[in-house]
Amino acid sequence: MTRAFKLYNPETNLRMIQDTYRIMDYIDRLESIENDEASSLERRQAATKEKSFQMIDLEDLKSYMRNSKHDFTKLVYYKYIEGYSLEEVAQALGQSYSNVAKIHASFTEYMKQPKEESILNPIPNFNEYLEQLRELINPKYETCCAHCGCTTTIPHELARKIFANESRRERVKTGR
Repeated sequence: MTRAFKLYNPETNLRMIQDTYRIMDYIDRLESIENDEASSLERRQAATKEKSFQMIDLEDLKSYMRNSKHDFTKLVYYKYIEGYSLEEVAQALGQSYSNVAKIHASFTEYMKQPKEESILNPIPNFNEYLEQLRELINPKYETCCAHCGCTTTIPHELARKIFANESRRERVKTGR
């Protein structure tokens, strides 16, 4: 008996595919720098180090997709990341080929649709409201300059990257 299988959060799954390909392209560029004899030794070493961090991020994303509790995310992983045929995906998921093909067709249609839709603004001062909402969702962090004492605001995305890099450095130092 097969489990219920349906299209699950297609936007997030599409974004995971895009992120995976973006990381793989970045790793390829880093490898070309790493192997470029014309580049300075420092640049090649930096590329090697950054590549190792990107490889960890790529493996984490692949592992998340591969081990997801949602069969649709696994379908996306096997089809678009591993390059399986739909028959192979159906076997890997323990689903019927027709069911996998139907869900895949729905996802393909979703990918063809334009993602940006204009929305009429029913809320007065919507831009202010939207900015406040963005601030709640993506808070900005403040830091103080060690040299001059000036306060600088760091966007959430950059702070997240800094924290991730610091935690990676800590893992490397402690050998985990």
